[in-house]
Amino acid sequence: MVPVARRMLFTDRRRALLGVAGVAIALVMALTLDGIFAGTTRQVSRYIDTSPADVFVSQEGVRTIHMATSVVPLAVTDQIRQLPGVSWVEAILFSSDALRVPAGRRPSYVIGYPPGGRGGPQTLVEGREPATGEIVVDDSAAKALDIALGDEVEVMGRRWRVSGLTTGMTSIVNTSVYVTFDDLAALLGLPNTASYLLIGSSGDPESVAESIEAAVSGVSTQTRQRFSAEERAVVREMSTDLLNIMAIAAFLVGLAVIGLVLYAAVLSRLRDIGVMKALGLGRLGVSRLVLIQAMWTVVTALALAVAVTFSIGAIVAALAPDIDVVVEATSLLRAGTGGVLVAGVGVVIPLIKVWRVDPATVFRRTS
Repeated sequence: MVPVARRMLFTDRRRALLGVAGVAIALVMALTLDGIFAGTTRQVSRYIDTSPADVFVSQEGVRTIHMATSVVPLAVTDQIRQLPGVSWVEAILFSSDALRVPAGRRPSYVIGYPPGGRGGPQTLVEGREPATGEIVVDDSAAKALDIALGDEVEVMGRRWRVSGLTTGMTSIVNTSVYVTFDDLAALLGLPNTASYLLIGSSGDPESVAESIEAAVSGVSTQTRQRFSAEERAVVREMSTDLLNIMAIAAFLVGLAVIGLVLYAAVLSRLRDIGVMKALGLGRLGVSRLVLIQAMWTVVTALALAVAVTFSIGAIVAALAPDIDVVVEATSLLRAGTGGVLVAGVGVVIPLIKVWRVDPATVFRRTS
């Protein structure tokens, strides 16, 4: 069988490439917006995702870190250590504030942990872990605020000396800083308590989480994956209205661009379609011809858009490390499905015009 639709589409390569480029631009916009949002939510849960803990224990009913307050008695750590499948237990304290210096400020997660423990920064790119009165900050936030090792910064109304720099813990929303557990406990006035307990397991994390919740009253337990998902979900819920506005705007612009591109593409081939109708191609065949051309345009544009979006992500990562552009499978599926649906809508008007094409009229115009 001769692929007539594809050959007709790419006969004029310049016009075909312009059409593909127009659709690709609309898809790049949608994918990039999705990618920035996905990257931001992933950055917000970076502490959880990079933690070596398999299970997180919080106050009963607390399912996230963001916009939450959790108080867990330190006394339960000994009880949890005795449970089957538990390898280690470590307490951390958590609060929210801002990292302040003369050059500016940055909203921050403040994490108190025992130095040398597993709850602190997973990577130190410079300096050392904090001692009393010291703090570890993220290198990206340090660069933005012109902070160097040995400088003093203000967090929680107290001055701290920077002892080390970590990395990967700053997003466009906030950053993370680390101090000793005892220092943060004194500031919060919460002796003998923790915000969260980090649990390492030697077995199935789900089973360990269930056994902890069954044995210890007044706590909630979640695996790292579930805790991270809950954290990202609360951020998405807080941004739902903005996301919907952006998504609707991207859809409308995409509809307009794809519709105009396909409309122009179909009209430019009226003579060819007239010839096909003169040779006996019926309304169903014409519809199929136009739709296949639209699908070829969208599929080619989607492949181009994905490549361009990944390139944009790499460029953004090099120029602005605080911003991640993450192209997820769900985003690709949504963009692909949306593109196909929009293409179907976009060819309705030109398809009606094509149905009305009189082959004799086309030949008179071109004779």
